[in-house]
Amino acid sequence: MEQRLGRSSGLTRRQVVVMGAMGAAALALGGCAPQGSPHGADGAKKALSFMAGTYTGMAEGRGGLVTVEATFSESALTAVKVIDHAETAFISDMALEKLPAQMVELQSTGLDAITGATMTSMALKGAVEDAARQAGGNVSALQKAPSIEKSTEVRDIQCDVAVAGAGAGGMGAAIAAAEAGAKVVIVEKTSNIGGNAFVSGGLLEWIDAPQEMRAPMTPELEGYFNELLAEARAQGAAPEFCDALQADHDAYYADGKTTVYDTTGLYALERCQVERAGDYSSITANTPVNDRESPFVTVGPWLTSLGMELTAPLDVCFGYIWPNFTTPVDNSVGLGGAGYFDFFKKTFLDTGALDIELIVCASVTELIKESDAVVGFVATGDDGTTYRVRANRGTVLATGGYAGNPDMLKEYNTIWSWDDDTVIPSDNTAGHEGDGIVMALDAGGYVDGMGSPELFPTVDPVQHIIENVVCFGPFLNKEGERFVDEMRGRFDIVEATLKQTDQMLFIPCDSVCLAVTAGLTMGGVGPAEESLIERGMLYKADTLEELATQAGIDAAGLASTVEKWNEMLATGVDSDCGRTIFTGESPIVNCIPVLGRANKD
Repeated sequence: MEQRLGRSSGLTRRQVVVMGAMGAAALALGGCAPQGSPHGADGAKKALSFMAGTYTGMAEGRGGLVTVEATFSESALTAVKVIDHAETAFISDMALEKLPAQMVELQSTGLDAITGATMTSMALKGAVEDAARQAGGNVSALQKAPSIEKSTEVRDIQCDVAVAGAGAGGMGAAIAAAEAGAKVVIVEKTSNIGGNAFVSGGLLEWIDAPQEMRAPMTPELEGYFNELLAEARAQGAAPEFCDALQADHDAYYADGKTTVYDTTGLYALERCQVERAGDYSSITANTPVNDRESPFVTVGPWLTSLGMELTAPLDVCFGYIWPNFTTPVDNSVGLGGAGYFDFFKKTFLDTGALDIELIVCASVTELIKESDAVVGFVATGDDGTTYRVRANRGTVLATGGYAGNPDMLKEYNTIWSWDDDTVIPSDNTAGHEGDGIVMALDAGGYVDGMGSPELFPTVDPVQHIIENVVCFGPFLNKEGERFVDEMRGRFDIVEATLKQTDQMLFIPCDSVCLAVTAGLTMGGVGPAEESLIERGMLYKADTLEELATQAGIDAAGLASTVEKWNEMLATGVDSDCGRTIFTGESPIVNCIPVLGRANKD
């Protein structure tokens, strides 16, 4: 079956180089740890014995090593203190705060993972078990799951607006409703707000932004606009729409504007190219060229009205050519989507400025209906508590996608060559299993746009996370050859990568691009360089030849491609892949070369 993948940078032979390898078909999925089987707590305690003392234990988490100090008496675990970690803020918070005390209280590491923080939970338990081994303890006894009685409490909650899911959609709906004077209750399946958006790149598309926010128009972007419009005309878009978009574009520049032209009509065409594999049949004569009520037009002004500062000028997003993306200026808790939810938490949840109640670690299991109307939902907490939430004015189902449900992905898929044996990994957060979709269908709703799930091109093939995407450079295969225009859409890049040896791609760059500051990549805000290298997610060497050996790619091909890459950036001519748009990548000429990797598994 045909499939599709894009991006770039530069290198020379005499330098230190780092690379990360990435594979095409990793989706964004997340999972939870398996539940421990119940054992008697007393039996576990009787078997515990240690050499008394304090020991340092370590285990691998999502962001690197989690290190704890565990203190033991001769017969018990008496204290656990987390002394170092690189886990994601918000997502890991509840696990880091609660699990150490729970392990001491229950004398067990056989506890359920905190929902949504599975990898951090497993790392904490593994680190304590590492310390227990050093203390000569019986780890299998420590691992026995304690018997914990579930709550039978039932809470009946009345509100104006009930929201299921605290990701971008849910939090946005809750804040907007509360701003309008509503009492809002949000129920979230995991232990934190943010959902998938929290671990995303956090780039927000702001269409028709103020002139001072827009990037300057370039001949390359103008060329892309013309090519996109011509492609749309040839592939089924309504000619009336295409004529209207061209006229609106021409009128925009008639008064001398020099910034990027941007409308919802152009957005619709780009999404057909990038997300619908070039199918423009949805573009009709009635498709608006300028939809001023579109959320892509209104969300930027709404966020800034709340007090959030967004970056300017607007920029590109990986796999999307048009520069109309922004993100929060404050990224102190992490890159990307984290900034939105840190702002929401500090501004509204922590202060009580709006009437919003947040309930976490509770899964919505049933919609409450009266006649044909949904008037609320029932949720079950991880502790057994039942929540019956009824809303006077509306119920919002914002439970996320279905990337964590391979069966549902395969059921609706129309473009990828998946069969019953295909394994579909994901870099999404936990909980995206299509629960809300099933409930909506059962309630008489319908779905749309589920036939072309997007595969992310650059995901680590072992851990299925994107933390190793810390540099920009040419996209290379195992032969060291560049095989795709890095500015193509994600479908195109995935499709091209799936045709390469072992379905792998590698991205080389040098130390300037990697920008390690205080041990952290990306100018001091990315993952720790040392951790990425130790986990095999990043390769680093003194020469390109050494780098190629580490990564398992052809050395001659790598050297040749780096030379061609630098020449392409100098001349603006891409004779290999036909690239015409460049976004400020630098040649690979300084110190450390680096490489990243990904594949379909």
